[in-house]
Amino acid sequence: MRKFIPVVLIIAATFLFVYYTSQDIYSLKKLSVVPGSSYLQDVKITHSIESTVKWKAVIDKIAIVKIGETAELSNIQFFVPEKEITLKSAQGAYDIKNNAIAMAGEVTAFNKDYEIKSKDIKWDFKSETLKSANEVVLTGKDVRVRADSIETFGKEKLKLSGNVKVIYN
Repeated sequence: MRKFIPVVLIIAATFLFVYYTSQDIYSLKKLSVVPGSSYLQDVKITHSIESTVKWKAVIDKIAIVKIGETAELSNIQFFVPEKEITLKSAQGAYDIKNNAIAMAGEVTAFNKDYEIKSKDIKWDFKSETLKSANEVVLTGKDVRVRADSIETFGKEKLKLSGNVKVIYN
């Protein structure tokens, strides 16, 4: 009788193991991404080409809005090493089709020499340009500039448009 009990326990344990693992496999077949219900949290992304980091992003939450088209982002920190630019925003949206991120609300972009503040800044990954059609304040060591809009071009070029005011310290 004593030799029979371990055999029964092994058979029962095997049966329970097979049963529970088959349930997990079955539930994985039902796994899907559902817009409005699916999200990623505490996401760190690094994009590199030929061992050169092109950009890095740290995002608290990415909520899928429409699969293959858009995602909502929360607490965004975006860094472009080549341009030494960091962008921060509390919220935004990623346009998957056009490979662009639209940061909403108060947005801060800065490097070692300047800080740019505006609302609703858009970063285009293809052209590596930054645009805002809202009032922008650019602050540097000895200068403060206000303008109605901003657009960047290439490595060091930017265009301030509209009512531009420059104050030297």
